[in-house]
Amino acid sequence: MRSPRAILVLGFGISVASVGWAAPDDTPADVDRYPVVLTPTRLRQSLQDVPAAVTIITAEMLKRFGIRSVPEALRLVPGMEMTRASGPDYRVNYHGTNVLVPRRMNVLIDGVSVYQPLFARVDWTSLPIAIDDIDRIEVTRGSNSAAYGPNSMLAIINIISRHPRDVERAYASVERGSNGVAAATFRLGAAIGDADLRLTVSRELDGGYDMQQRAGADHDSQRLTRLNLRAVIPFGATTSLDVNLGHVAGVREVPGVDSGGVTYPDARPEDSYGSLTLTHDLSPTHQLQVRGSLWIDSIRQGWRTCYPAAFFLPELYAMYEANPGYANAILAGRAPSGGSAQDDALAAAAIAAVSALGASARTPTCGMAEQGLLQRRADLEVQDTQVLSDQLRFVAGLGVRQQSGSSATYLGQAVRNTVWRAFGSLEYRPFADLALNAGAYVERDELSGATVSPRLAANYRLSELQTVRVIWTRGTRTPDVQEQRADWSYALTGAEPALNGASTVRLYQSARSPGGLSSERIRSVELGYLLNVPAYGLLLDVKAFDDQLYSLISEKLQLSSFQPTNNGAVHLSGLELQASAAIASNWWVFANYAYLRNHAATNPLETTQYSRRSGSIGAWTSLGAGWTVSAAYYGSSGNGLGQSDYGRTDLTLGKSFAGLGHKIETALSVRRLDNLEQTYFRDFGAAGTLRTGYDSRWQLFGQVRVSF
Repeated sequence: MRSPRAILVLGFGISVASVGWAAPDDTPADVDRYPVVLTPTRLRQSLQDVPAAVTIITAEMLKRFGIRSVPEALRLVPGMEMTRASGPDYRVNYHGTNVLVPRRMNVLIDGVSVYQPLFARVDWTSLPIAIDDIDRIEVTRGSNSAAYGPNSMLAIINIISRHPRDVERAYASVERGSNGVAAATFRLGAAIGDADLRLTVSRELDGGYDMQQRAGADHDSQRLTRLNLRAVIPFGATTSLDVNLGHVAGVREVPGVDSGGVTYPDARPEDSYGSLTLTHDLSPTHQLQVRGSLWIDSIRQGWRTCYPAAFFLPELYAMYEANPGYANAILAGRAPSGGSAQDDALAAAAIAAVSALGASARTPTCGMAEQGLLQRRADLEVQDTQVLSDQLRFVAGLGVRQQSGSSATYLGQAVRNTVWRAFGSLEYRPFADLALNAGAYVERDELSGATVSPRLAANYRLSELQTVRVIWTRGTRTPDVQEQRADWSYALTGAEPALNGASTVRLYQSARSPGGLSSERIRSVELGYLLNVPAYGLLLDVKAFDDQLYSLISEKLQLSSFQPTNNGAVHLSGLELQASAAIASNWWVFANYAYLRNHAATNPLETTQYSRRSGSIGAWTSLGAGWTVSAAYYGSSGNGLGQSDYGRTDLTLGKSFAGLGHKIETALSVRRLDNLEQTYFRDFGAAGTLRTGYDSRWQLFGQVRVSF
């Protein structure tokens, strides 16, 4: 098993091995002092030269600090907002803003985006990777549309899995904990000829909260099974094929969807994905890569619901389409007025239909509702990387993506969208201490038109230990398929009693997108300072930023009100700090802090996920004889609309045993919450402030890992 050299950032080891994509052997000469990252520009660069603030999390530190999910790991990223609305429903975004749909941050797994095009979101609990298969996580803290295009508007997270040659022949882990947490992972590693393979199967259960306001009970658990196969197959010394296949399926409990629900609308997600990456070295300084990927996501979600029979009259459906105010007035028993002559004619027909039902108009009609969906994304990309000289190197590429979605509830019919892109990044060194970076990403989207996302940056080395950087960039977020093409309504099947002889009926409310939306945009300026003192194991990164977000789609999009516009805006500015030090051979400490100003918001929803101050602090030490202990505190001030503050203390004790050909690792984590109850959103309707909570401040988790 290969063991990469590592140093610590934010209390996390940083591997200097290349990750994610292969690249020409252009690793900077100062790699012993500064780790190398790939995500910000698609070029391998030392942190000293990269045009971004970067946080890196490694597998070793996930274990040491008892971190059991990707969202929990992101609490250690300065400025990252993480809200858990229910057991399986995480809302994660860098610098927050709209908590209802955090959709301005891209997430990659081994270079393949898991951002969902239909609803512009990331399903954090259904990520197609087990936590034990993660090698490292690179977080680019800032707009990265210049490298990865729209939807990388605020930040990008690249989750890199372990290479098959670096895993044990056999591995198993078992975990149990508070709140119904249980997990089991089994992994096999093998070499077949020159090929390396890794097969992982995992099963996860999580009971979620003890109290869920919308459910009136603790109905927010999740059960998931993951299957993943990764194989790396070399063809000679210069060509290799990386194959990644997987499947995720399970059951996600949902507290509720509508006020008439009789049964819970639990969801059954099922994801299948695959990627093939062919890498060929044309020379030691020139590499060509071709990547194809296919992702299919389906969700089955049905429940029994009941509404008054009048709610399902076709005449009332037609009335609502023409004038929602008229339809609501009729159902309230008022005479509608103020509309057009056509509205008045439709109103007369609807009133006559309600009158014809007589007393049964208010009799409940019950049936099965559903809001299932199917979405697909197929992607092909060609990337060329060249080192032209000691002063100049670049990466450039072309790609095409076809994405489609179908849902009888949300879209009415299938929608297909083709997206073309071109991108490039260049690093130029006019002299040794100055690195200039320029990059751009151009995309043509059939639904939303063309966008251009440029970036210019300069990194200047004040000394061998200190670097300053200045970055100017523009970024975008493309409207999702539902925002552009929504045709939203609910049909009930098996209606009881039948309505005018029909057993399939449709709720009178409906929503259609006006379309014509343009991309959300950001103008970002960043100043940064990096200090590295290897003699003391000290690494410090400071970032000041000013982000102007505009053309935002800020409205709360719901069936009763679906009017998306590009009228939103918000101004984000502040300061971030991350630091770590190896104060002794067996001691690592870290701290991070973020100060954020969210101001000039045109819509209060853009202030719903916002902490003016947030951060974490912690330490890890080895006690000898296989014993380790770590402690960490995570906190945020919770200044968003309806958002409470958050604080948590974790203590993890570990013990490892090594024998002939095997290793056993055990860990016990104790967690204490500052508050039993959390609020995360103040709704404008009758629901008020939404709350979740636990019965106890204390939580306990235990894990055993065995490897051969």
